[in-house]
Amino acid sequence: MKYLEIKIKYPNSRIRALRSVLAKKNTTIEAEMQDVLYQIYKKNVKPDVREFIEEMEEQANGSFKKPKSA
Repeated sequence: MKYLEIKIKYPNSRIRALRSVLAKKNTTIEAEMQDVLYQIYKKNVKPDVREFIEEMEEQANGSFKKPKSA
């Protein structure tokens, strides 16, 4: 499976504060963003399309692991 990197700009001071708070919860910005991105995907991509994509991913590289909170 190929991956695409998503870049966004966000104020440095807010990122530092967020990293600090999330570290206390034993998580990261990246992990939280992956969970949110999966929820956006689930909300907007029809179930039959998601099922097709997941089948293609499984055939290509084995099972894609969904975020733990999904």
